Order: sequence, then C-alpha cells, then structure tokens
Amino acid sequence: MTQQMPIKAQGEPTKELQQKAAVDRFNATLHQMQNEIARALPKHMTGDRFVRIVLTEVRKNPTLALCDPLTMFGSLLTAAALGLEPGLNGECWLVPRKNHGTLEAQLQVGYRGVVKLFWQNPAATYLDTGYVCERDEFRFAKGLNPILEHTPAEGDRGKVVRYYAVAGLNTGARVFDVFTPAQIKTLRGGKVGSNGDIPDPEHWMERKTALLQVLKLMPKSTQLAAVPAADGRAHTISDAQQILGGVDTSTGEVLDAGWHQDGPVES
Repeated sequence: MTQQMPIKAQGEPTKELQQKAAVDRFNATLHQMQNEIARALPKHMTGDRFVRIVLTEVRKNPTLALCDPLTMFGSLLTAAALGLEPGLNGECWLVPRKNHGTLEAQLQVGYRGVVKLFWQNPAATYLDTGYVCERDEFRFAKGLNPILEHTPAEGDRGKVVRYYAVAGLNTGARVFDVFTPAQIKTLRGGKVGSNGDIPDPEHWMERKTALLQVLKLMPKSTQLAAVPAADGRAHTISDAQQILGGVDTSTGEVLDAGWHQDGPVES
C-alpha cells in the first residue's frame, strides 16, 4: 500500500511567507515607534541609527519578528534606555526564546555593554577582568591590605580555576573580587560558556558575571543597577520606562538620588 504524503492546504502560507509578513509588520510598527525610541536614547545616539540596527538584526534573525510584540518592543526600549545597540560590537542581543509556550524576545546584555555603561560614568578610572588557569601565577588577599596579582602562564595554561574583576573610581577607591568557576556557574543560573554556538575562548560571559558582582560593591551611581534587572529576560514597555526613570539620558549614567560622588547624603 502506497503511503500518501500530507498535502498543504491550498492558500496556507509557508513558514517563509509567515516570517516575511511578520517582518513587514514589525518594520511598520518600529517606524511608528521611532520617536518614542529616540526619546529613550541618550542624546549622543539617534533614533534613525538605532532603528536601522534593529532592522538589520531582525533581517538576520526573522524569528524575532514572530516574538510577542510586547516583549520585542519592551526589550528594544530597554536597550534604548540603557544606550545599548543590539548586535553591534557585542553590546547586547535580542534573543527569541519560548516561555510557557509563548515566543518572547529576551534582552541579553553583553560584556561590552556593561563596560560601555561603566565608562560613561565620569568617576570611572579603571576596569579589568580576567580568568586564571591552573598554571598561572596568581595571588590575592582581602582585608585591610588587599592584594591581586596575576601573571598568565605561557603556552598551555591548563583549566580555568578562578575569575576576577577590578573597578576603580577617581576617588582612588578600587574594588575587586575573585570567584571560582562553580560560583560563577551558580550566579549564571547553571549556565556555562556563551549562549548558543558562539565560541567564547576568552570566557567573556563568565567575566561579565564577575564584573557585575564587583560593580555591586561600588557607589550606587556607578553600580549599573539596571543591568542585572535587564539582562537575560523579556521586558514590557513599563519595564523600560522604569529603567529610563533611573538613567540620565544625556550621559547614560545610572542615577541614584541617595549617593553623590563625595559619599552618601542624608535623605
């Protein structure tokens, strides 16, 4: 008996046609929201450029156009509020992911995005991260006389045994912390390495996690408090508005009314 192949109903759109229609709808809606996006961006960025970058990302990954529009535009506005350009130089990415059966656009902040936001603060003077392998020379101590010394080995350095991050301000303050791979894995919710198939031999995602932890120890005006809340999740437009309320759109600096550069002030 010959098995018959299922026949697509006449007029039923193919996946490619569905994606094209979704991209066209997204394109139209994005241009309608261009003024709102421009208002969210820091003053040194333009809405035209941001829209072009987003359209390029959607053309490269049409599945983004099929995501829940509330999460897609919420994540876009969140990226705009932080002054990060999706897909460009690894500042952030829009990632389509299923959540309880709904395809959402999640915002993933990259290492370079965190670094960019840190250096936008006028008090920032020093930033470094690294990974330590078992054949490296490494010494650290905390307390009243902190020490952090790292000399990478030449050739085969062995497996990674530590991650660290250091940040400094123009007040002379420097803060660092050191983490084991197990600690970083826990902080990342069990994730190891980069998301997807992108190779990450320099362990940038783990170093980003270490850096975010160190920035929590800095004065709140340089804490990048919005990034941990924004990273790795889908957003609504109200999420973006909350973040925008805590960001100086002229500089991209995260604001906190309870801290001045000279120290905490009484509320």
